[in-house]
Amino acid sequence: MRSLALVLFVAGTLPMAFVRPIIGLLLWMMFSYLNPHRLTWGFAVDFPWVFITAGATLLALTAHPGERQAPPMKPIVVLMTLFLGWVTLSTFQAAVPDAAFTRYEQFVKMMAMAYVTLMLVIDRQRLDWVIWTIVASFGFWGFKGGLFTLLTGGNYHVMGPESSFFTDNNIFALIMCMTLPLMRYVQLQVQHRWLRLGLWLLMGLTAVSVVGTYSRGGLLALAVTATMLVWKSRRRVMLILVAPVAALALASFMPPQYFQRIHTIDNYQHDASAQGRIESWKFATHVALAHPLVGGGMEVWSSHDMWRRYGPEGAVPGRAIHSIFFEVLGEQGFVGLALFLALLLAGYLGLGGVRRRARAGPAEAWWLADLASMMQVSLVGYAAAGSLLPTPYIDFLYQLLALVAVLQVMVARVEQVAESKSNDKAATRRLSRQSSQAPGRPGSRTGRPSAGGHRLPNW
Repeated sequence: MRSLALVLFVAGTLPMAFVRPIIGLLLWMMFSYLNPHRLTWGFAVDFPWVFITAGATLLALTAHPGERQAPPMKPIVVLMTLFLGWVTLSTFQAAVPDAAFTRYEQFVKMMAMAYVTLMLVIDRQRLDWVIWTIVASFGFWGFKGGLFTLLTGGNYHVMGPESSFFTDNNIFALIMCMTLPLMRYVQLQVQHRWLRLGLWLLMGLTAVSVVGTYSRGGLLALAVTATMLVWKSRRRVMLILVAPVAALALASFMPPQYFQRIHTIDNYQHDASAQGRIESWKFATHVALAHPLVGGGMEVWSSHDMWRRYGPEGAVPGRAIHSIFFEVLGEQGFVGLALFLALLLAGYLGLGGVRRRARAGPAEAWWLADLASMMQVSLVGYAAAGSLLPTPYIDFLYQLLALVAVLQVMVARVEQVAESKSNDKAATRRLSRQSSQAPGRPGSRTGRPSAGGHRLPNW
């Protein structure tokens, strides 16, 4: 029944994408983030929904030039392109060619959809549709995971949807930390009281779902995200009052085995998982030192031979590199890491620029400042959790980076409109003054001179 319902839904909405390509992008996001097919049975589970929606979007994009804009050549877009080019170069030099090209193909597809976002999101309405789709998609799993944690007393680990890019409990925690600030942005914008309360509930359950993953990196990321959320958010008083109480209540609710798991952070020298991470960082560093320009290529960590050559003594081979920074270092070399860091920094600073410019503009542009602030929190949450996770190539990150350029274009338009209005008002004032001072008009200071050179009085 679920499979049939999903098929009917897609059959009814996908043709609309050929008229409005933005609908195709939203469908692609839904299948990539919500993964509704993972909640069905039968053929629908493994049907290539993501490929079909992406293909339909690309076809519609070419057929309707009026529905798109050229990708804005902002610094962050240039850096995205340079990073893609560098990954391409390193892939052709990869130590594990087959695995590298498979992973590279996935990366190119997600980057292509990031460029599609740059072309299709051309106004606030479309941007709101994208943000709502992201919040609703990931929010479903945050709501489900938080409710599961409360109903089971926190005795089981929360996982993401099966066969998705965030199935792993650690990556699930990362995604939820990145989504929480976007939930807050949506809550700041809505006017309906019950909808605001519902978003409070969603944010709370999403935070609970992060705790329910038992991910130590996720817990650290949640603490960083919550702190940044309070700092960057408008109307922060409620967050300051609610957050400590909610944290204490949740801590008293979780079972003893949860705290045993968390306490291993203090004793990382005796924790096999923590030691494995450190060994993978050493391996990535040695690979980068041996291949400083292009690194070992994607999936270099899967080569047992490379581990024997560059891994620390006694390390278990084939272990993934659990850090976005060390993974990029090992796979793309020092140049690739510099581009990746520049990309994250350009995203954060670019959003800061949007925030300042929007705050200095008219009141109707302040929503841009709210969104820029919350996206900054998402990037900080990604960096905090990603420092312990192998997630440098997830599509959610590059969608957010693409939206940075979109916001920069929108705030520039707001400034142009404000400047145009200001110029119009100034021109109107000048015309008014010139009209009031015109010779022979009532209110002018000088009369029209007579033929004999004598000045006539003003009446």
